[in-house]
Amino acid sequence: MNNESDTDREIDERIERLKNKYLQKTGKVSGISHTFGLTSEDAGRKTFRERRYPHTTLSDPPQSEADSDEDDGLEETNMFYTETVQSGAAAVHVYQEMMHIYEKLQAERVSQQVWAAELCERERELQRRENTLLQHQRNIHKGAEEEELQQQHQQETSELKETLKQKTKDMKRIKSSFDSLKELNDSLKKQLHDVSEQNRKLESQCGKVQARLENLQRRFEYSKANSGRGNVFPKAHDPKASTEEHPPSNKTSKEGGAHGPTVKLTAFLLDWVVDEQLMEFRETSNITGRLTSLHHRCSTVLPLLVDFLPQMSVMESSLQLSLLRCIYCCLSQLQHSTQHAPLTSTLRRLGEEVSRGPGDSGKERRSSRACPLFKSSCPHTRFLSSLIIIRSVSQVDILAQALDVLSRDVRTDEGQHLFLQYRALSAVLTLLRGVSPRPLTLSVEILLQMSTQTRLVSGFLDECSNEEFFRCVSLVLRNPRLDPVLFEKMCVVLQKLSSIRKNKRLFEAFSLHLLLQEMHRTTDPTRTFLHINLSSILLNLGMPARSSQH
Repeated sequence: MNNESDTDREIDERIERLKNKYLQKTGKVSGISHTFGLTSEDAGRKTFRERRYPHTTLSDPPQSEADSDEDDGLEETNMFYTETVQSGAAAVHVYQEMMHIYEKLQAERVSQQVWAAELCERERELQRRENTLLQHQRNIHKGAEEEELQQQHQQETSELKETLKQKTKDMKRIKSSFDSLKELNDSLKKQLHDVSEQNRKLESQCGKVQARLENLQRRFEYSKANSGRGNVFPKAHDPKASTEEHPPSNKTSKEGGAHGPTVKLTAFLLDWVVDEQLMEFRETSNITGRLTSLHHRCSTVLPLLVDFLPQMSVMESSLQLSLLRCIYCCLSQLQHSTQHAPLTSTLRRLGEEVSRGPGDSGKERRSSRACPLFKSSCPHTRFLSSLIIIRSVSQVDILAQALDVLSRDVRTDEGQHLFLQYRALSAVLTLLRGVSPRPLTLSVEILLQMSTQTRLVSGFLDECSNEEFFRCVSLVLRNPRLDPVLFEKMCVVLQKLSSIRKNKRLFEAFSLHLLLQEMHRTTDPTRTFLHINLSSILLNLGMPARSSQH
């Protein structure tokens, strides 16, 4: 491109020089032509004619002789004019040649520009081809690299497949060994379970036999002592003394006046033990050693107290009540203990003695009792006897009778006070977990009576505000075969409990709020009382009541 520019500049310079020379010559010719009254065009035409017809003169008008001198002058002048014209014609010829050269140069310039454009186009084409070639080379190089990488990848893949295959074989072998060990372990676990179950049964049987043996031994010793010294009363259990029994030496007679001081002293000691040790200890005990000692003493003295029950027909009512209180508190302590096995035979004999009526036993010495203790005329004795039956008897008919008595007693202020004093709620909750319909109905009736608006209802609601009660109620309400009437009564109790703010956490912990919300949605609106109770419970819990589906 630089060479073309230099060539164009040289051509332009040459043209300028020629133009200047031509203009200089043209200026001279123009001056001469002007002198003779000829234009450059006329001079050019004349020169052209002279060059075309060299032997032909210009046609001039004819001249006379008189004018010969003048013709000589004119000839000279014509000669000069001819030379001048010839010089102008040469300049025109040079101009024409220069114009011809200029045109050629212009054409050459145009051709040079076209050629330069073609060169640029060819250069661009070559650049494009070069780029295409480089791209092709890069693609080829990239393809070669990809092929090499693919081969390397295939080689690594094959190696990994071989390794995986080997690992799979090892895993199959290990899995087979593991399955064999698992089968062996399951077999051993099953054998261990069978042996443990058999051992547990044997231990249970051994405990029952041992307890039965101890009871028989105590009864034998007691019968032997009675046969030698007559009827005696065992000394009350004192927690500060040893667990051995020291029967008093006072002899008794069939008349109550002979053993009056002894009976009063025994009753006083029993009340002391119950009030100061058993009942108070349940509230304030937090020392494991003392609690274990108390459980051990209760398990030791309870069979003796049960053996003492047959003598209650000749006792004063104060001693009967004190003995029942001591038996109930010992029984409650043992049932809350996980360290001592239940005294099955002792509980069976205890239930028989408390629920036995006149003529129930074949022994004549027991036939003097007028009625069962849970049907006594003393409300306190009747209440304690009913609680003892609930905790010791599993026969449905006897349980139903005791619960019926308890349900009638809690309708009075004295019965509700006794219910709270002896914490009978735990005994009632054990029956709520059962499946027998009659005890369940009577238990719910007792709870409903205790939740009536009395001066003791706040104490009952506080006693119900615990996880044990809500867990038991949750199981009852989720029973698909629950009687709708019982559900309605339970909702009355729950409505009272929902008014206590701290119980909201217990409702949520056992999902009772969701259950009651669903019940409210599906309950028939015609059951107005139940619908109102459910709405009140949800309102107290701060939950929206869903509309019923029709």
